[in-house]
Amino acid sequence: MKSLKFLGLLSITMFFVGVFISVYFNEWFNLSQYTFSKLGNSYLATYPWIFSFFVIVGGVFMTFYGLVLIRKSIEKLRIIGGAYVLLSGIFMILVGVFPDGTKPHDFVALMTFLIFYAGMMVYGFKSSDKVFQVSSVAIFITIIIVLVYNPFPSTGYLEIFGLLLVVIDLILEFFEGKLDRLFKSFL
Repeated sequence: MKSLKFLGLLSITMFFVGVFISVYFNEWFNLSQYTFSKLGNSYLATYPWIFSFFVIVGGVFMTFYGLVLIRKSIEKLRIIGGAYVLLSGIFMILVGVFPDGTKPHDFVALMTFLIFYAGMMVYGFKSSDKVFQVSSVAIFITIIIVLVYNPFPSTGYLEIFGLLLVVIDLILEFFEGKLDRLFKSFL
């Protein structure tokens, strides 16, 4: 089961591969004006299916990652957190199914992020690794504050910040159980 912990990072990697390929075909794309979802908009993007395909594949990996978190958990709270992460993977798939320009897109895109952060926070509550426990809560609080006050000049930059927090959460969970020792070695 431990060898499958990379699925979360693979999920986000698939997303970024889709972004890079889509940006290559859509020179008009500018992060200061658009969110990544515009790369899947059939009225704006050249080959919008590329972005949607990679988001769906990333969502499948995130769904399986949620299953891994559930399967390796004993405590009920961690099982619930893993289920939230699984649900965020399903919402990620829906982002690809309902690309930008469709009615449900904004809702499913926002819920992908929020459910993921909530899931990782709940999952981290019962961690024996105090660094992971505190950081998962701190990341959730940070994203709520940033969503309320949005210090970024565009939604695209907000999205990059949100994705950075997802990557940090995934890396911290990947090294869960080793973070306390690592942190103590720096003190």
